[in-house]
Amino acid sequence: MAYSFNHSYELAANAGDNRKAAHKYIIAHDTGNDNNRGVGSGKNEASYMRGHWSAAYTHAIVDDQGIYIVGTPGYVAYGAGTVANINSPFQVELAHVNSQKRFNESYKRYVWVLRYYAKKYGIPLTLDGSGAGIKSHKWVSDNIWGDHQDPYGYLAKWGISKSQFAKDLKNGVGGSSSTVAKKATYLKAVKQVKARTTVTRYHDKAFKKAEKKFTKGTVFDVESVVSYGKITRLKLGNGLYITSNTDYVKKLK
Repeated sequence: MAYSFNHSYELAANAGDNRKAAHKYIIAHDTGNDNNRGVGSGKNEASYMRGHWSAAYTHAIVDDQGIYIVGTPGYVAYGAGTVANINSPFQVELAHVNSQKRFNESYKRYVWVLRYYAKKYGIPLTLDGSGAGIKSHKWVSDNIWGDHQDPYGYLAKWGISKSQFAKDLKNGVGGSSSTVAKKATYLKAVKQVKARTTVTRYHDKAFKKAEKKFTKGTVFDVESVVSYGKITRLKLGNGLYITSNTDYVKKLK
């Protein structure tokens, strides 16, 4: 399925950077703004970015309603530091939303537009590998410059692991809007879990404030399973939280 672009918030001709970007990276972000997740969150983010472009901007914002162009694709945008910016003809932000249904629709657009511009600029549909390809903002921070970790925390919140994201970028998101929701399974009753991969511990069940990362094989004692929207989190005995997504943890007892 193809989607259309909304150009209502695109920068004026005299705004933004006028340099053409090298065709090396496509960069995937999320807005990190849980205070703006109601209906119209993408429009709100695009409008704000248009008005504050000199501080930072990307080429587009995506939510469940549309793909909002801000910076002109093909040209440098200010989203991930100088080196990444001059090598990225397209950078996109995934706006935060407030339901699984809205996330599923947003995610399909997000993956579609990342694939669309990667193909347009001849960039491989590989995620966070060496050389050219689609890069997370986390990859940019880890390998070039910065301290951002998006979009993996936000994707995981709604059931999308890094490996699933990579598969979807390679192949596209198939099926109906309910397909995404079925990809993740969340624990509902558990006293102890073991990490299948690296697991981050958070101070809050919204996963806004990270506390510490734990390696594969770490065992956690669980005090309770708490609801977070339509999914669950695991509350530990020390009052901190980890994911209940079975892609990341498995039940021991």
